[in-house]
Amino acid sequence: MSGIALSSVTLDPATGLLREAARPENMRQPDYAEKYDWDTLFYDVYRAGQHIVFQGPPFLNLLEPLKASAPFKGRFGFPRFAARHFGQKKRGEIWLRSAAGDVAIDGPLGRYAIKVQPDMAHLFAGRRVITTLSKDNDLRWIADWVRFYARIHGADGVLFYDNGSTAYDMAELQTTLDEAAGGAFPAIAVSWPFRYGPQGGMAGAVNGVEADWDSDFCQTGSLQHARHRFLRRARSVLNVDVDEMVLDDGGNQSIFAATEASRSGFIKFPGRWIGTHADPPVARATCRHADFVHRDLPAEPVCPPKYCLVPGRADRLSDSWSVHNLFGAAANRRLSRRFSYRHMRGITNSWKEDRWAADGTDRAALPRDAALEAAFSAAGLSRSS
Repeated sequence: MSGIALSSVTLDPATGLLREAARPENMRQPDYAEKYDWDTLFYDVYRAGQHIVFQGPPFLNLLEPLKASAPFKGRFGFPRFAARHFGQKKRGEIWLRSAAGDVAIDGPLGRYAIKVQPDMAHLFAGRRVITTLSKDNDLRWIADWVRFYARIHGADGVLFYDNGSTAYDMAELQTTLDEAAGGAFPAIAVSWPFRYGPQGGMAGAVNGVEADWDSDFCQTGSLQHARHRFLRRARSVLNVDVDEMVLDDGGNQSIFAATEASRSGFIKFPGRWIGTHADPPVARATCRHADFVHRDLPAEPVCPPKYCLVPGRADRLSDSWSVHNLFGAAANRRLSRRFSYRHMRGITNSWKEDRWAADGTDRAALPRDAALEAAFSAAGLSRSS
């Protein structure tokens, strides 16, 4: 399929307006300003049924100027209720009831002529879809990730967001997805070239104080975009990264099938680390998922959860799809005891930390994960050579 177009809007510098910082100055790392998204007004403007969705990072101080601009002025609240704003949990969306194919923002933020991109929910209607955001993950890893979920869990749709990779272009990525899908189902690459945002947690700590996850808008934005423009009519959706392999620890049920059969239409599950030990040893430059089947140290922390859901049944419009949570949903509080994912330390380009760093442990003595090893074999995934 040809490239997916976005109607992105960047603030006009002539207005002198920027998004305000989401984090107090005393908690900003030295590179906060470089990584923060100050000027993306909309990631995309697209149709979702009877509405046009103007989707971006949280609008913050830009919301009131937007409300005072055409085509929104006078459309919020009584008596028309034609426009609605959603701004919770790193989310910025205005839903406008309109049949227009082109719109113009005109007001305090400047003037912007915008083409409304088409609703593409039909592409994945009735399908079991895996979706993720990725940057510079090796193409062989991406292909193995697609094949694993297709063969082990019955995935029959892939929606893959690329966050500005430089190791390959979008055409190469799309070819890889097409080959992995083998023509059996849609596999679509979307260029998502926006600033990822400053880190939170201990990775973003300032003077030893843990930072809030309040400024990383990009990945939540990609999930909300996937949700509304592409996946509203999907049968079920699994949100996992290229280095995350979901398994049924109580049998061989598909995570999609289990989610669809669940009362809430939502399953949230934890992760556990799989280390970088391989027998025989492998090189970083050529390694593949199936090289790694040894669990990491028992003392390693449990990985943050991921989830699978049925769109429209598990989530209300006011709920927010985010990286590790379905914010606003009652079922988000429950963690599955049956499903978990294996977080592959070796499948990384070390953008955040060097996962291959030696720690002196005799990793050959670490237990093998028999279920993971069997799943790799069943999926026909090869080891590097």
